[in-house]
Amino acid sequence: MRNNLILGICGLLLLCACTAPSESAVQTAIAQTEEAQAAISESAVQTAIAKTQTAEKAVESTPTAISPTPTEEKDLDCGLSTDFNEQWPIAFCDTFSDNRNGWDLGRDSDDLARSIYSIENGKLVVDLTGKATTGYLSGVIQWLPVVSADDFVLTIKGNIESNYKSCSWGVVFNEKDWNNFYAFMISSREGWYYLTMYDQGEQKFPISGRSHDSIIWDAENELTIIAEDGYYQFYINGVFVNDYETRSAAGSRISLATWTAEGVTARFEFDDLLIKAPFFFNELVAYEPF
Repeated sequence: MRNNLILGICGLLLLCACTAPSESAVQTAIAQTEEAQAAISESAVQTAIAKTQTAEKAVESTPTAISPTPTEEKDLDCGLSTDFNEQWPIAFCDTFSDNRNGWDLGRDSDDLARSIYSIENGKLVVDLTGKATTGYLSGVIQWLPVVSADDFVLTIKGNIESNYKSCSWGVVFNEKDWNNFYAFMISSREGWYYLTMYDQGEQKFPISGRSHDSIIWDAENELTIIAEDGYYQFYINGVFVNDYETRSAAGSRISLATWTAEGVTARFEFDDLLIKAPFFFNELVAYEPF
């Protein structure tokens, strides 16, 4: 089951670095931020979830299993690897050569968006159009649940094809329900990234929208997220860009996410998804309909 939510506009916040990355990596990330010509405008970072009638409804937090195959009976290795936490077992791996993992493919349309999910030429493809529901002042995010894990290493490649700039892709994680989750997003159309969260219906920006030289404009980029004991490190194309620490993570679901502004059509292509975790639920999950 795909999940849709309206996204609105919010302010920008600053983030202080924690520990773990090398000093040189931290200083590089700081320098990249300081060298940005200007802060990303609020209109470019339309990533706050608006309180819509749908979002305000209670959501059952228990996932419904689509693929209940026990982990030990399933070969999860698809040939991908990562240098981070190599000792952790593979929780999910997909090069999208076929639909062996049972992605929810097909067409969908509702009040917020029109979408087509498919696997083409070794890519998971999402064609998304955000419908105009608030006078072109907001946007819509969709995500596809993958696995559940509190601590994890995730790498994913993604690309955007669009005639518009107001679109981004990324990863939703530590999700409990539609009102409680984090999302790390990147726009190769505008060269910025950000971390947003929704906490008991209140939207916040732990990492405000900002540019970084590691982002390849109008091309495929690779995101890496390392989560361990509430501490998160974010890499783009192998370069450390930022980190964040929290003790308030509500859930554990991990999903692929896409976002467009209202009226914007974009084609998103995902490839080489690898998730490693010490403990996990290895199944695609979906919510019961409202």
